[in-house]
Amino acid sequence: MPHRPSAFDPQSVRPQFPSLSREVSGRAAIFADGPGGTQTPQAVTSAMTAYLQRSNANLGGVFATSLETGEVVARGRRAAAAFLNAPSAETIVFGQNMTSLAFAMSRAIARTWAPGDEVVVTALDHDANVAPWMLAAEDRGATVRTVPFDPRECTLSVKTFGEALSARTRLVAIGMASNAVGSIVDIAPLIAAAHRVGALVFVDAVHYAPHRALDVRALDCDFLACSAYKFCGPHLGLLYAKAEHLASLSAYKVRPSSAVAPGKWETGTQNFEAIAGLTACLGYLGAIGLEAPGQQADP
Repeated sequence: MPHRPSAFDPQSVRPQFPSLSREVSGRAAIFADGPGGTQTPQAVTSAMTAYLQRSNANLGGVFATSLETGEVVARGRRAAAAFLNAPSAETIVFGQNMTSLAFAMSRAIARTWAPGDEVVVTALDHDANVAPWMLAAEDRGATVRTVPFDPRECTLSVKTFGEALSARTRLVAIGMASNAVGSIVDIAPLIAAAHRVGALVFVDAVHYAPHRALDVRALDCDFLACSAYKFCGPHLGLLYAKAEHLASLSAYKVRPSSAVAPGKWETGTQNFEAIAGLTACLGYLGAIGLEAPGQQADP
């Protein structure tokens, strides 16, 4: 575990990222592709390698590597719950990425919709938080309403947002920060407005998570998704959902898999080495002073 500095010192952090020593055509590489994600510290790649070398297995066995894999998942859930300030590790679902998780959840939620119901998306959001809901609405005969953004500040107006809501609104999909322009959206009043008409709220926090602390309890959102590769972790999606939704909604899954949340939402064999890397990533961020709003993630 790296030493926690009294103040953030980029020069002390750089040696912990092996990729930063790379050269391209004889010159030091510059990684400026923000949408492409971040680089990973040695702690993350070491954790992933250690899992593959010593504990690689699947869940459900009574032998050592399977039991160790179960503990890897449990530690990952606890770390992710701390990172998001979720009330329980059992409210955390792992998946391939945020987009895949949004598609999976949209199919499940849409089962509760009927023709004439309404879904609200925004023109400011990444398509990963728009297309899943548009396609689900099309399948169910629901209407999609798109909230425009304020072009002067690239944010959402509470008034304009409220005008898109109605008693028929079943779900609202909003983002916390724009991946295109970087603007931050004050979503708390939007969530409250959606809840007043009885709608569920799905939050895309992919672009927000690397820059600001997340607190799903303070937000009171129904769902929130982000991707670890945006904050120095591996390619892995994280989904928080209120426990009652994970329990009551029907998941699309194979019949032998768990019928209990959160396992029923994690289709097929999970990327266990990435989950190990996530735990190391969140421990690393805590060690350099970037702690979660709740308790610090497991080291």
